Amino acid sequence: MIDLHTHTTFSDGSQTPTQLVEEAAAIGLTAIAVTDHDTVDGLPEALAAGERLGVEVIPGVEINLEHDRVTMDMLGYFLAGAPTEELQQELAELRVYRAERNLRMVERLAELGFPLDTADLAAAAENGAVGRPHIGEAMVRRGYVSSISEAFELYLRRGAPAWVDRRRLALGRALKLLRASGALPVLAHPGIIRTDAAGLNHIVRDAARAGLAGIECYYPLHDAETVTRCLGLAQKYALVPTGGSDSHGTVKPKARLGVGSLDQPIPDEVLADLRCVAEDRLRRLG
Repeated sequence: MIDLHTHTTFSDGSQTPTQLVEEAAAIGLTAIAVTDHDTVDGLPEALAAGERLGVEVIPGVEINLEHDRVTMDMLGYFLAGAPTEELQQELAELRVYRAERNLRMVERLAELGFPLDTADLAAAAENGAVGRPHIGEAMVRRGYVSSISEAFELYLRRGAPAWVDRRRLALGRALKLLRASGALPVLAHPGIIRTDAAGLNHIVRDAARAGLAGIECYYPLHDAETVTRCLGLAQKYALVPTGGSDSHGTVKPKARLGVGSLDQPIPDEVLADLRCVAEDRLRRLG
């Protein structure tokens, strides 16, 4: 069993890289991709834990981007050594903006009568990187809401009173940066991108022309129809269908490590197919 979409305390997950790999080993996963938002800082720890525990760790990252005013996320797999300086700089700028965004959301919550302080956020994130789930957790601990999902629904989701939009890269630039660092770009959870079938086809077509390698077909929020549609796009544009849980630990409890769409494991063969593409690319570059 595998999982190609996971997060740690280096972005907005609740588990350290070591704890994540330990859980993967405990439930029998043979491989996981660590794909923290806008950072690769947790990869050395994850790789070391994987080597010690016999779990293959695929070094990755997840980047927010947009194309034709539609927002989405891109996963990058098999980062070849350290990312380029250009990618590192972009990731650093995205992290700075994320911190500023968190501050603005906290300010909006205070205006709404729900004050939080830095200690609240640090405790919720266990002194790791802070994201919206941790703001939601801090609200639960203060008794403002009964659950993180309630915090999102009432205050933190897009369009809610405390929502603040985030900075994103353009699709073409994100693909260029990932490819320059030796990564295979994969479109994350296409089934929840806010567009219709024609719009999704347009995004995947443009991305495939610019170097997209795969599309995340097997994802917990994808129903059977969505999986079938994504597999069709993968076939149409010669992309590798991939899958992952989008595990964030306790801050996103419904996303269970190793579980993809329809409450089923992610097929092992998607990693083999993705690895074949990576190896072929390395041969052509060599």
